Amino acid sequence: MLRYATAVFAFCFLVFALPAHPQGKPASGVTQTDTAKIAGTVRDPKGVAAPHASLSLSTPTETVAQSESDAQGQFSFSALPAGTYRLAATLPGLVAVTDDLQLQPGETRQLDLSLQLSAVDEHVVVSASFGDLPATQTASSVSVVTADEMANRDNQGISDVLRELPGVAVADSGRRGGVTSAFIRGGNSNYNLVMVDGIPINQFGGDFDVSPLPTDGVAQLEVVRGGESALYGPDAVTGVVNLVTETGDGPPHFDVLAEGGSYDTYRLSAGGAGSYHGFNWSYDLSRLGSAGVVANDNYRNQSAFISLGYSRSLRRQFVVHFFGDANNAGVPGPYGSDPDNLFTGIDTVSRDLQNLFGYQIGETEQFSSRIRQVSTVSVSTDKYYFISPFGNSFENNYKIVANSRSEITLAPTDLLVAGFEYNREDYEDTFVADATSTPFVVSRTSLAPFVENRWRPSRRWTVIAGLRVDNILTGSLPPDAFGERPLLPASTVVKVNPRGAVSYLLRQSGSQSTWGATRLHTSGGTGISPPDGFELGFTTNLNLKPELSITADVGIEQRLFGDRVLVDLTYFSNHFKDQIVTLGGILTNLSTFSSANLNNSQAQGTEFSVRAQPLRSLEVSGQYTWLDSEVQALDGTTLAESPYQVGQPLLRRPRNSGSYDVTWRRGRFRLNSNGYARGWVLDLEPNDGTYACSLDLPCLFRNHGYFLMNAGFGVRTFHDVELFGQLNNLLDQKYEEVLGYPAYRLNFMAGIRFHLSTESTATKRP
Repeated sequence: MLRYATAVFAFCFLVFALPAHPQGKPASGVTQTDTAKIAGTVRDPKGVAAPHASLSLSTPTETVAQSESDAQGQFSFSALPAGTYRLAATLPGLVAVTDDLQLQPGETRQLDLSLQLSAVDEHVVVSASFGDLPATQTASSVSVVTADEMANRDNQGISDVLRELPGVAVADSGRRGGVTSAFIRGGNSNYNLVMVDGIPINQFGGDFDVSPLPTDGVAQLEVVRGGESALYGPDAVTGVVNLVTETGDGPPHFDVLAEGGSYDTYRLSAGGAGSYHGFNWSYDLSRLGSAGVVANDNYRNQSAFISLGYSRSLRRQFVVHFFGDANNAGVPGPYGSDPDNLFTGIDTVSRDLQNLFGYQIGETEQFSSRIRQVSTVSVSTDKYYFISPFGNSFENNYKIVANSRSEITLAPTDLLVAGFEYNREDYEDTFVADATSTPFVVSRTSLAPFVENRWRPSRRWTVIAGLRVDNILTGSLPPDAFGERPLLPASTVVKVNPRGAVSYLLRQSGSQSTWGATRLHTSGGTGISPPDGFELGFTTNLNLKPELSITADVGIEQRLFGDRVLVDLTYFSNHFKDQIVTLGGILTNLSTFSSANLNNSQAQGTEFSVRAQPLRSLEVSGQYTWLDSEVQALDGTTLAESPYQVGQPLLRRPRNSGSYDVTWRRGRFRLNSNGYARGWVLDLEPNDGTYACSLDLPCLFRNHGYFLMNAGFGVRTFHDVELFGQLNNLLDQKYEEVLGYPAYRLNFMAGIRFHLSTESTATKRP
């Protein structure tokens, strides 16, 4: 393993150490007089200059630059190679997009962008392909939620944001800091790759509890639905969740938030961003605490985001990202529904302590107008310490990912990306021990070449195809103390993962047309999830393989009423095979507690979403998901894994779910209402889970649905100071998202936000 790591880091060092072009000059092969420039002013529908509008400049195959208009609404992009570009500007509820701009060598193009009401999402997505793409060009099923939208709903955690997205089901164990799982399109909770600024932070085997992730400091949340292992390798089985933090641009600005409310809950956040002579920076520090509703229900979470960058031109860019989270949560147990009468009382001892950290350094080098090299090295650590009445335990996860790719422009409408990734994971757990009962480190390495081609033969077509080959090497495991696990030698598994996405603009129409543009989109791919530490630690199977998904979707997107309404309807189908089960010898010839690839399941359904911007002051959105999931027979039998039955729905996946969000702004005032509805789900006995069935007790139960409604307000007092408040569970519903764990009843939060900027106070953010 060491020789592979040495080779990868030597390669990355050579990439980083390549001699630079003279500072301030364009890339090789492009002289200063050859470059072009775009400059102009962004104006609102009334013709007034619009400050702080987000701008993105794209070629037919990628986004090449992003910026923000200044206090006078002005912007500029310089040192651009001649070619075809597309410029988009956005403010909440407003969009302006140019037609294709043909820039000649040495040309300076002056533009005035006139923002118009629009529900179309023109934000740049960084996780749906290699490199950045406008959301309208990804061809995959992608949802983007901005910081402004999260603030309107007063979302404190990412789990609250995920719950309202199409195709995503969230199972929250009833309190702040309680274990929270996300299921994308019927996949297991360990089938989602979770990243912060591109840093993978999943545990060994893909598990991840989303409850600690804050919204503070997050510029936008991206969720890509579908098998994405061709892009990211292991863990991207049914989707990718990526938190994108703010990038410093323009004069420094700072934000401070303080709020408090029911259950002695408080939330504090301070952040800022800016740039100076090629250096850019951003940071956010936050803390959330709560006393909870019962004994040992208190919670504390502290998070930090820091990003640093340096770039004097499009030719060379450096970036450093850091994410840290430390949380401490009491575990009182399932004090709600108790269908088998097994609850013995509040647990006043158990606690979960977690320290999660992620680091990344990256460099982009533009060797010529056609060739660019992008290299990153990411490190993440996730350490748990569990305190319980039965003894304390620990779990340590460590991951390093080194990735380098070449982006080659074959033609103005054709981009080829090829590269190599090294991924090393280590896992250590109290209960995964050798013959002397001493915990040992389980290691796994993935070596993966990959390739992707993005082709836009015309404005109507977008075609993306990719392939990745993962060579997964798992280290040897020593025998255990009970004689159930023999010496397992090191093993190697090779998995090939393809991916494709196509979109076609079936109907073009002017922005003022009642029946607007119609776009068809489809995507498909595979995903892999290697065994986790427990599955490896409790196996006698020498050939334990990764779990596999085969996913596909097809949909239609329709614009209406001059782009003020956007509707999308998508059908998806997922098949999961080689799922790992641990069984005795009743259904199969397995020995006791042996793990094997036997389980199969599938999920299909439809996602419907709508966004509307009928007025500048009114934003409306909603989504509905219908999911049909079922357990299938174990390989070689007609039975399912006990105690499940063939045809049963998968655990905690609702057949019906939906959400809405309405935001109204008028002058200094803002009102918001949002809600989420979920149908019934199949759930587990809350105390003993499936073990209750071995006691001749029922262990599977129907958990009824619920409707959650929230409402909030905001009022700007002077300058950029806002007072805000939020009523959660407005209808005071009694429900349990996870059986046995009561959700909060009617509760409130209220607080204040400050925005401080070095720009003239005469210019306010819209």
